[in-house]
Amino acid sequence: MRWALTARRALTGVATMVAAGTLAIPATAQWQQAGSISMARSGETWRPALFVCDGTNRDRVLALSAPTRDRRATLVSYAKPGLAATTRPVRIGAGDAGMGQVHYPLADATGTPIGAVHTVSPAMVEPGATTPTVTSITLGRETIGCRFASQTRVLGTTARRSVQVTAVPGAGYRYRSYDHDTNLPEVDRPWGGRDTRASLSLDGGRLVDQRGGRRVYEFRARGFVYRVMASVDPTAGGGGVQVWQAGRLVLAEPFGAYTAASPP
Repeated sequence: MRWALTARRALTGVATMVAAGTLAIPATAQWQQAGSISMARSGETWRPALFVCDGTNRDRVLALSAPTRDRRATLVSYAKPGLAATTRPVRIGAGDAGMGQVHYPLADATGTPIGAVHTVSPAMVEPGATTPTVTSITLGRETIGCRFASQTRVLGTTARRSVQVTAVPGAGYRYRSYDHDTNLPEVDRPWGGRDTRASLSLDGGRLVDQRGGRRVYEFRARGFVYRVMASVDPTAGGGGVQVWQAGRLVLAEPFGAYTAASPP
C-alpha cells in the first residue's frame, strides 16, 4: 500500500512562503523555522499552517493557518481521538519579547483579546530547533502545552495517536508514539520542550527514502517494522504511520496535521 502524498489542490504563493519560512509578517518571525513545513488537512485538501500544537495536557491538536497581510488567520482545533475539527477566526498581534521567549497575542474577529501563543527563541535550543518553537497556547483561562523536542524530524497526529521522530546524534532516529485513549502524564524536555510519557519508544531508526520531497523513517522491533512518512514539499502535503509484520501491512493511519523538518 502506498501513501498518496499529492495534494488535491495546489497551494497558494503565500503557502509556499510560509513553508519556506519567508513570510514577511513580523508576528511569525520567531517561531517559523526555515526549512520546516507544517500542514493541516481539511477534508481531502492539505493547507499550510504556521505551526501544529499537539496538546500535552489537553485532548486536542491546534493548527494556526497562514495569516493574511492584516494578520487574520484561522485557528483549527482537532479533538483527540478522532480529529473532529472546529475553527475560529483570529488575529495575530505583534510579539512581546523577553528573556528568550516571545508571546504573540491572539484576538477574535472583533479585536477582543482571547489568548496568546508562547514561543521560545530557536537560539535557546542548544541541539538545534528544526521545527517551530511553539511551547504553549493560552485561550481564555486555559493553557494548552504543545509537544516540542529539539531535533524533531516529524511530529504528526492521526485519529488514534500522535507520532514523533527525533534525531539522536550518532544513533539514528528515535520513534515515540502517544495513544490518544490513554492518560499519559506530562514530562519535561530540555530547552523549553514539552512532552508526555510515550506509549511506545523505539531507537535505531533509519531514513530509508527521501525522494521527491518525501521522507520515510523506518524502525524495527520484535518482528514489526514501523514507518513514519511525511512530505516536506510545500505543494504536496501528506503523511502518516504504517506498521508491517512478516511483509503484511497491519496498521495504516494517515496524519490529520503534522510538522516536518526538511533536513533529514
